[in-house]
Amino acid sequence: MIDLVKLTLAAGDGGDGKVSFRREKFVTKGGPDGGDGGDGGSVIIRSKAGMTTLRDYAGLKRIEATRGQNGDRRKKFGEKGEAKVIEVPIGTVVYLLAENKVAAKRRNNSLIEDDALYGGKYYLEEENQGIPLRDPDNQLQYLEEKEEIITFKEADQELLICHGGRGGRGSVHFKSSVKTTPMEAGYGGFGDQKLVQLELKLLADLGLVGFPNAGKSTFLSKVTKANPKIANYPFTTIEPNLGIMYLGSGQSKEELVVADIPGLIEGASKGKGLGLDFLRHIENCKSLMFILYLDEETIFDEKISDAKKAQMLWEQYEQLRKELNDYDPKMLKKRSIVTINKIDIYTPKQIDTFRSYFTKKDTDVILFSMFTNEGLSEVTKAIAKTV
Repeated sequence: MIDLVKLTLAAGDGGDGKVSFRREKFVTKGGPDGGDGGDGGSVIIRSKAGMTTLRDYAGLKRIEATRGQNGDRRKKFGEKGEAKVIEVPIGTVVYLLAENKVAAKRRNNSLIEDDALYGGKYYLEEENQGIPLRDPDNQLQYLEEKEEIITFKEADQELLICHGGRGGRGSVHFKSSVKTTPMEAGYGGFGDQKLVQLELKLLADLGLVGFPNAGKSTFLSKVTKANPKIANYPFTTIEPNLGIMYLGSGQSKEELVVADIPGLIEGASKGKGLGLDFLRHIENCKSLMFILYLDEETIFDEKISDAKKAQMLWEQYEQLRKELNDYDPKMLKKRSIVTINKIDIYTPKQIDTFRSYFTKKDTDVILFSMFTNEGLSEVTKAIAKTV
């Protein structure tokens, strides 16, 4: 799933005003009739229901609206530039990273002079002379820190992210009692240009947290209609999977969104593997379900005591909590439940030992099996209470 992209967005510049004079059969020296340039097209970001990824923008570097057309004779206005609409999934966060000068002025409410709005004037020596070139405003200045602009929380929200430049004024605007044949007109204003980061954050009610092979994907497939890839090797899940879990009527919430987060590894909070990407998704889950497990080799190793195995499960839980805390301490304030998978291969004595160990740590734990479904109803009830 593509959930993080950077794009340069560019609104269109305004069209330039026209320097011209009325020329008719019996009028050799008519007054100015140069028309205004058209406004440049703006860039709009709109949230769309049903979109689940930013894949459409993978590999793209720049998206731009069209420029306004120049004004013409007989006070004709230039055609406006066409706006560009970018559609994103619900849950997308837009961050501003860099911008050009006109965009910075607009953001700081300092676009107060006409020249700043319109782009300034140009002067000609004769009517049919070409419009003088000017330096473009396409150098982007980075912000000291990225700035969050908006989080799209529902469908059909719109954000005008880059304003198109205003069309330049034609020579007709510069006529006065002392200047009857003005040889000047206005440049079109520059359009905003911005470097933005689009980040799609999962908006899930429950996030499944555990090390690789803990059984998160199997759990998701059991309690929802999702079909994640499942296999007995680490990192089967490399992208988050979502499913809808139905709790039934009479609950405070009849259904909830469950997210299968790819398995964490030690050092995830420091960027090891794809850890930071995975933790970013956990950050946006309202509550968490820790899924712990021991592999069969460890479970059936008689040289390892049951007490030691219980300690290993606890250390696994502590390591997961450490990764969350190192990434953002607020993660541990989320409501959560702790579970141990694969109860079907544990002896009754081991089950008692594991429960007792966690109880001594003031932590409730639920044991269950995805193979036999034992304990699954208890997990479901705990989830209903937690979310």
